[in-house]
Amino acid sequence: MKKLMAFIGIWVMISSCDVAQQLLGTYQMTQCKYEFNSISGLTLAGIHLQNANGLTSLDPMNLLTLTSAFSGKGGSLPLNFTLNLNVTNPGVQAAVLNGLRYILEIDGYEMTTGSLQKQLQINGGQKIVLPVQMAFDLKQVLNNESLEAIKNLAFNFAGIGNGSSNVTVKLKPSFMLGNQEIAHPTYIPVSFQLGK
Repeated sequence: MKKLMAFIGIWVMISSCDVAQQLLGTYQMTQCKYEFNSISGLTLAGIHLQNANGLTSLDPMNLLTLTSAFSGKGGSLPLNFTLNLNVTNPGVQAAVLNGLRYILEIDGYEMTTGSLQKQLQINGGQKIVLPVQMAFDLKQVLNNESLEAIKNLAFNFAGIGNGSSNVTVKLKPSFMLGNQEIAHPTYIPVSFQLGK
């Protein structure tokens, strides 16, 4: 009986330490610094725009595809990219992430929401790049806007327009405490500008 009680006592201590470690890692994730790193794999209507310097630098066939995608109110205009974020842990305790929810806004328009299920540990003083893949249809999201407004937003975001885009991604990390997934109570905003 004494051996059983000793075993139960040790198990409770280990479990408590485990939960305490998870709590510390969870708290540390809320203390991390989130910053814009880059956009990669950017496509608009299936056309790769990652290294385009302007509309004149596009292949004539790609330009024709984009022109026809913008030509009518119907149809679709898919925008796909990976948003790469720097996540820096300024503390000494490891930060632990189980996943996150996000809201993406471009020039004040909410473009998409989603979630990323990814387990991640960032050691104290470490910086990692967290890729978040995003995809949405600009024509569906901006269906009350003019084609010209949609075109300006798309080209500015892609860096081939005459202006810039103000972008905010709001992040809500989630953590595991035991077998329970817990979301951070508020969103953490990360704002930056893209384009000229």
